[in-house]
Amino acid sequence: MTDTQIKNLLKEIKQEQHPSPYKEDEEFIGYIKDGEYDINKVCGSEIDYEKDLRARSLLKNYVLYADYKKLAEFKQLYGAEYALLQAEYYKPTDV
Repeated sequence: MTDTQIKNLLKEIKQEQHPSPYKEDEEFIGYIKDGEYDINKVCGSEIDYEKDLRARSLLKNYVLYADYKKLAEFKQLYGAEYALLQAEYYKPTDV
């Protein structure tokens, strides 16, 4: 994601989740980047979070759970969403 896309997503997250005003934007930007990396890695493909609204929603939820230090619970609750994205982005190889 570009810096502009990250800032737009951060603005959207702030409007929807109303995080603590005492937290710095950099903390949430770190969560966004971590979530993007995690979702892309599990799916095996770079996802366009502007077009894929399912992936965008998953990323926003990742940020929410990361903010509350509950990523283990997130992985349990959203495992099916990861599986759907994996199926959608799966690219067979010759290996």
